[in-house]
Amino acid sequence: MSVVVFRARVIITLDPACPVASAVAVRDGRILHVGTIDEVMGALGDTDVIVNDDFADDVIVPGFIEAHGHLFGDGAVSHYAWLGYDDRVRPDGSVTKGSHSIHDVIERLRALVDEHDGDSPLFGFGFDPVFHEGRALSRADLDDVSADVPVLVMNASGHIAYANSAHMRRQGLRADTTEPGVLRDAAGELLGEFHETALALVFANTDFLSRDAAEAVRAGATLAQRAGCTTASDMALFAAGPTFDTYQEVVNDPAFSVRVAYSPHVGDMSRVFSPEDLLAHVSALRASSTERFFLGPMKWTADGSIQGFTAALQWPGYCSGDDHSFLILDADTLVEQITPFHVAGFQAAIHTNGDQATREAITAIERILTSHPRPDHRHRLEHCQMASPAMFSAMATLGVGANLFSNHIFYWGDIHRTRTMGADRARRMDAAATALARGVTISLHSDHPVTPVNPLFTMWCAVNRVTRSGHVLGPLDRITPLQALTAVTLGSAYLLKRDHELGSVEVGKWADFTILGDDPLSVDPMALKDIPVRGTVVAGRVTT
Repeated sequence: MSVVVFRARVIITLDPACPVASAVAVRDGRILHVGTIDEVMGALGDTDVIVNDDFADDVIVPGFIEAHGHLFGDGAVSHYAWLGYDDRVRPDGSVTKGSHSIHDVIERLRALVDEHDGDSPLFGFGFDPVFHEGRALSRADLDDVSADVPVLVMNASGHIAYANSAHMRRQGLRADTTEPGVLRDAAGELLGEFHETALALVFANTDFLSRDAAEAVRAGATLAQRAGCTTASDMALFAAGPTFDTYQEVVNDPAFSVRVAYSPHVGDMSRVFSPEDLLAHVSALRASSTERFFLGPMKWTADGSIQGFTAALQWPGYCSGDDHSFLILDADTLVEQITPFHVAGFQAAIHTNGDQATREAITAIERILTSHPRPDHRHRLEHCQMASPAMFSAMATLGVGANLFSNHIFYWGDIHRTRTMGADRARRMDAAATALARGVTISLHSDHPVTPVNPLFTMWCAVNRVTRSGHVLGPLDRITPLQALTAVTLGSAYLLKRDHELGSVEVGKWADFTILGDDPLSVDPMALKDIPVRGTVVAGRVTT
């Protein structure tokens, strides 16, 4: 088989033995040689070689790995009404303008009523009260969209939903519904707002997000690949059934543009599987993993959203009057649920936005490791936005990684300074420099579709820590461009237990590269987010 040699202005390898190069040889989808063009061609001798000069003026870096996103969900919601504050790029490259008021949201949904097919709720995604007049959508607001067509709106965080009367009737929800997370007014009537575990009530028996599973997967992959990702994640998947089977089939096509690491959501799957059956099921999934579609860590969700006021914060709690704190899983419950999977050799990825949830997760992991020591477990805390220096030290001692949601600094940093945490605690949010200084391996992520998938922007957030208003939030926790690049490549690979085959340009690893129009280590740090992505290479196959 022919060897392909890719040439570039510079190749940033992240291999300490050869930090920069100008050529990389690929055979059978793996990296064969790295060095100068003369070194690589000399090593190949009389081998049949194809030299690819398409990127000769560009910069090759290890393929970006989005270690916490929701590829399927991103692709699925991209075909529905966008109700967020910021403009949103669609998979076809078009841009949907943001909506800046509740009136805009209602009018955008109302315009879709006549063309709605009626089999599923009229759905919209991205609404966020903190940017929309500071108040949530009410049942009355959505009844103004339609009194007859069920309407369902998902908050940008993915932790809150809003429904009209027609949808609540369809779902059999009444004032005497007692589940946690169902909000009521002073008279006891349903507000049409549902938090955290109550989302299951409004999404039950709806299929609009999985109606065209193959198209959703392809759309999500398009968004990730255009941003330079060669590996994407699906961090809260129901990993069973026809939709999952379709997902697996689509991604395993050799022409598919990204690898996918998927994480079964234990809470969702436990509604269908007994604990014993779930463990057996995911064990079978692990055995059937491929190079393109592989099992990542198991996912638990310990709390909610900070800007949604459902995250679990330590004293003194939220700095405004809004507080719907929702500690979904405490330390005792996490120990009970995680231990069987830990003993069976699985990773745990625990969603912890608030510092109380982070404390519960650290306590749980310490107890599990004390009872069942296991080397190189690589359990992870997802988002981990309010961890203190002491918490990072404890994580380092336990060997726990941190997957930090650095995009939050830009999108909600000003909100956190003024309405959720207060300025002092907000300074330490997504504290990448502190985590690294305390010895914690980190990745950085977008949590797409909560924010758009874009590793260069995510790096920009961690390097500059600039909010919407231009405020530098916690300047002492800024990291270098090299640390940020390492976080979205080798750091992500490490947290996925794939650093032996992904994350750097080294001989023997998969030939997964991101092609950039400029050098992220040389440009002005404020220009990181503006570097063009020229294309990607996955297992030696080019996508532009």
